[in-house]
Amino acid sequence: MGVSILMKLSLITFLVPCVRSQIFTLPHKMAVLFYYEEDILRFLLLAQSISSHEQVQDYVASCQTRLEEVHSLGSKMEQIEKENHLEMILERLVGNPVHLYCLVERLVRQLPAIRKTLAEDMKTADIAEGINKMLEKVDMVGEEDLVGVTQALARIQFAYRLDPVDLASGILLTFKTSARLTSAQMMAIAHSCYSGKNPIRPAVGKEYALAIEWAEGADKISNDQHGSFSFNYRNEFLKRARIVHDRNWRTPVGQRGVLPNEEVFVSKILNDDGITKSGQELRKEEKVFLQSEPQVRDLSSGFNIHDFYALCRGETLNQTKPLKDPKCYSTTMNDPYFLLAPLQLELLSDDPQIHIFHQILTNQEMDFMTTRVMAQLKAATIQDISVPNGGGQKISNERTQSSGWMWDQEDDLLYRLSKRMSRIVKLETFRPPNEMVPGSKWAFVEAEPWQMGLYGPGGHYLPHWDSFDILDPQSIGPGGVWVGNRMATFMFYLSNVVGGFTAFSRVGVAARPSRGAGVFWYNLQRDGGREDRAMHGACPTVLGIKWVSNKWIREGAQVWRRPCI
Repeated sequence: MGVSILMKLSLITFLVPCVRSQIFTLPHKMAVLFYYEEDILRFLLLAQSISSHEQVQDYVASCQTRLEEVHSLGSKMEQIEKENHLEMILERLVGNPVHLYCLVERLVRQLPAIRKTLAEDMKTADIAEGINKMLEKVDMVGEEDLVGVTQALARIQFAYRLDPVDLASGILLTFKTSARLTSAQMMAIAHSCYSGKNPIRPAVGKEYALAIEWAEGADKISNDQHGSFSFNYRNEFLKRARIVHDRNWRTPVGQRGVLPNEEVFVSKILNDDGITKSGQELRKEEKVFLQSEPQVRDLSSGFNIHDFYALCRGETLNQTKPLKDPKCYSTTMNDPYFLLAPLQLELLSDDPQIHIFHQILTNQEMDFMTTRVMAQLKAATIQDISVPNGGGQKISNERTQSSGWMWDQEDDLLYRLSKRMSRIVKLETFRPPNEMVPGSKWAFVEAEPWQMGLYGPGGHYLPHWDSFDILDPQSIGPGGVWVGNRMATFMFYLSNVVGGFTAFSRVGVAARPSRGAGVFWYNLQRDGGREDRAMHGACPTVLGIKWVSNKWIREGAQVWRRPCI
């Protein structure tokens, strides 16, 4: 992301209000909160010099790791310094799930009490007022956001089989960062998992297994003295969680794809010999169990969570079919338009066909798209099939990202890109020129507007189909024109990230995000029926900010391009 984009990002953030909903899914909003926390620290350091407050000292101390990652800048700085600083914040702090959790935890749990304490002290009342006025300029996070970043950390840990102790030490896969979690924060995550109020995905309830892993991790990093309150609380929590886990344990035999999971381990914790196994030991046993356990058909969830996360980790599956002729080559697609700049095509799967086109977007196009949509991003939704006409939408944690829409009519760059995309996939993807004149009603027939998606750390989208189970109201266009279902998807990656693969669990392949690349696949078979193998999901992002842009191509206009026989 270039500096010029960060300048526009900061302007958009300051000028455009945000609906008080899931701010944690909006990385540009979180970057501004990190930025303003530097001013909060200046206020708190001033308060420390005037009057001693333990809460203030704790807050300042908890910020040291974020300052090691990105040094605070002075209150007076050149604009270019500010833009560079925001870019570093977005990359190193907002893109790190541990730093993000710590920021939200400080702002939601610690800062309100500090503001109250400072306001009640005559020596520091003016400082409290200064903090209050400053915070009026930003969209503040709340309890809902703390739930979201807690889920994100737990999701990353479970999906990628990470040791919570490593996460607490700022280690994410092979990357070492300055981020840190305290034992108390790990216990807060454990308690959230144990409560069952906010599971990391809709299909599960009380996550006893996750709670035990996080509490055992908290115990390992703790320096509490034997017999202290926190020591006793942690041990009582673990004792209770282990008992309840074993009481609610269900055998995973014949349940591959469902069990073991976030709720229960592969076996009981206390075995017949009276030996207690740790969560990490049981996860290792789970890995061996899943390698030998046969597949289960007709899962109620529609997808195998173990296969999905295995692809997220870069593993291969039993159903992964080796390509008959592995291909990654240059091609003109038999179109002279690409003669001077051939397409770089990689075949990810030949049945069904899934293609990756590398380096098909320019930096100008990607920067334009990410900047243009910034002001309208909001929490993404999924189709609510309980609404009969197919037009229902709902927010669900099976999809945690922000999204926005852009029409070809908004800028000639987008229209040209849609026309180029048509040449690549040999389908109708853009409106005829006479429909693009100023004043024309904006409607889609050939393909939907560009949907921009933005995933923060831990952001994901569980396996799903892009085609509709119940056709949406837009399946019939202006004048009764048949628009139809989403025949195909062309999804573009606009950033490089760690994690965040696009996994096709029924095919056994996954596409790795690469800035400027696009993945193309069909959602419908030639007879119009759903291509079940097109089920796919967005793996949790581990480090970084993941930008994608989707172009959903509708079936109605493709009658001559992709006939049914």
